[in-house]
Amino acid sequence: MSLHPARRLRLLLPALVAAATLGAATAPAPGDAPTIRRTDFGVPHIVASDFRGIGIGLGYAQAEDYGVRVILSLIRAKGWMGRTFGRDSIASDAAAALDHRRVEATYHLLDPDTRAMYDGFAEGVNRYIRANAATLPAWAAPVFHGHDVAAGDIGSANTAAAERLVTRWLQRRAGTVPASVAPAPDTADAQPELPRFGADADVGSNAWALAPSRTTSGRAILLRNPHLAWTAGYWEAHVTIPGQLDFYGDFRIGSAFSVIGGFNRDLGWATTNNAPDLDEVYELDLDPADPDRYQFDGTSIPIRYELVTVPYRIGRTDDSLVSETQRVPFTPLGPVVYRTATKLYVVRAGPDGEFRAGAQFLAMMRARSLAEWKRALAMRARATSNLTYADRDGNILTIWMGSVPRLPTASGGDSVPIPARGSADVWTRLITLDSLPQTLNPKGGYVHNENDAPHFANLSALLDTARFPDNVERGELRLRSQHALQLIGGKDKLSLETVLQRKHSMRMLLADRVKADLIAAVKQAAPTAAVSQALSVLERWDNTVAPASRGGLLFETWWRRYQAQARDSAYAEKWSWDKLTSTPRGLGQPDRAVAAFTWAIDEMQRRYQRVDVAWGDVHRVRRGTIDEPVGGCSGALGCFRVLTYEQQADGSRTANSGDGWVLAVEFGARAPRAFSVLAYGQSADPSSPHYADQAALFARGQFKPVFFLDADIAAHTIRTYQP
Repeated sequence: MSLHPARRLRLLLPALVAAATLGAATAPAPGDAPTIRRTDFGVPHIVASDFRGIGIGLGYAQAEDYGVRVILSLIRAKGWMGRTFGRDSIASDAAAALDHRRVEATYHLLDPDTRAMYDGFAEGVNRYIRANAATLPAWAAPVFHGHDVAAGDIGSANTAAAERLVTRWLQRRAGTVPASVAPAPDTADAQPELPRFGADADVGSNAWALAPSRTTSGRAILLRNPHLAWTAGYWEAHVTIPGQLDFYGDFRIGSAFSVIGGFNRDLGWATTNNAPDLDEVYELDLDPADPDRYQFDGTSIPIRYELVTVPYRIGRTDDSLVSETQRVPFTPLGPVVYRTATKLYVVRAGPDGEFRAGAQFLAMMRARSLAEWKRALAMRARATSNLTYADRDGNILTIWMGSVPRLPTASGGDSVPIPARGSADVWTRLITLDSLPQTLNPKGGYVHNENDAPHFANLSALLDTARFPDNVERGELRLRSQHALQLIGGKDKLSLETVLQRKHSMRMLLADRVKADLIAAVKQAAPTAAVSQALSVLERWDNTVAPASRGGLLFETWWRRYQAQARDSAYAEKWSWDKLTSTPRGLGQPDRAVAAFTWAIDEMQRRYQRVDVAWGDVHRVRRGTIDEPVGGCSGALGCFRVLTYEQQADGSRTANSGDGWVLAVEFGARAPRAFSVLAYGQSADPSSPHYADQAALFARGQFKPVFFLDADIAAHTIRTYQP
């Protein structure tokens, strides 16, 4: 991209803020003040007469709990980071400016209720800023409107990933790919602090739905459990417009709409991350006669350029602005990501330009039946996610969602651009909703997803991968999912309380698969007295990571060392479709496993002066004044209660990622019955009483009741106000 010379504007920031047409917030309209009732643990229950009022309540309450973070999210979406903080933000501001242009072109196409929610959310944040100006940073100004909120929901192509694909491919073709870094030698004594096991350890979610045939109440049950970094910003709220909307769920910070999931009287859903292939990178021929044109369908077509001017602040003490203009190339097929002397590379993405994500979520929140809910999904405005569903009628469903193109040729995946000479070479439609992998009301009365491919939602209704195009996700059934099947895949009937109890299973499934082989290998190696003593700890260990359990930390320390060295041959038997719930298993390199065990004993002695340390003596939940032992481990170890930790100087580990928000709901005839826990509290403000008031509950595997009926809300209200 070419940059035009910087131009000094010599405009003071306050004057520009006041004068900017799109930045000026509308004055509060009379009669649009919602009522917010905060119940135990600070959960806001927002009642309003219209959707603008609901948006105001959400924006105001979110800002109360997350303050500057909410304001910054809107500044970023507005494209004002540079004019607020300086030139370092120019790239994100340029992208935001393009998103804003799409909002300006499409906002009027949204339904009035969705627009009202966006407008209201912005006004709620503005009201919070006005009410708290004395305690907020000077740059926090009430300048937001609905466009800024909607800009956060605009779909776009991943141009950075597409550019990396092209450059790697060109390097491979030219033979200039850098050599891979050699693995550390087996004799290395150093071990990185808590190395990650892989993506499975860091991000993901669990979701279950049980049909009436599998519950003691004869009512469907839904479980939702995301596990991301504890800075992800899950935030519970209940929104009600009498006769129009009554929804309880998670509203991600900075958003007017639920992203993760929740429920109304009739139905609910949960999301889990999936991995769809949403785009294709195409290689086009540049016109030899004009480098600003390309050849397609037998004709020469001009590259379109958009000029994006981004103002930014000069310095911390100088409010003057300068601006830079970027010349961004596009084609009707998608944005340009790379070019050579003869070729043009563009990425064509399913979600690019989609503006109805908020409208889709609002329609899902208002749906009263499976048919209505699927009509909302048919908008295809949400680019990704598995969705797990249950309702009062007893239906259960999983559907692998994605704005996935219907490709005319084999997919290039994440490594190869596809030559395109004409329209027949590029995709023009998405795979239809009904053609996506889904499992509805299967035999056995359960569906589940733990971020694995969609084919395993129910073992009695396995989906054939050959039925789906090659850009639909494949993959194995990993240990975390196999653990889930052990918990719900039987024939017993479960109560809501039993579902919550099983959710907090402390078992480490990996130990069931390899511990016996490890013990046998060590015994055959003529162990020393110290090694035999450590081995007896493993033999007595119950294969759990419950806080009082002893042996799990020794086993985990050993596995990290062994897996890092054995790599792809760590298991004697890898996962296979033929044994999808009993593999992987066994040790592929017993000698190396024995050496790693000896190393692990020394490492435990060095860190903790003993090998039989209780899991909870090391693994803690620390927030505010709370310091509690906690059980849970990486999903890559087969834990269903996923937690990851930060190593502390004193040898302990503090939970900082994994299970964060847990919700379970049973759809009763009169009303839903639900429990939840938000591990890090409703507020991010350390001075708030709701900063850490759920941390001990979470650490102990306990839950708070969800108040949905008005009488329960009234009985537990601790504060009522209007923003």
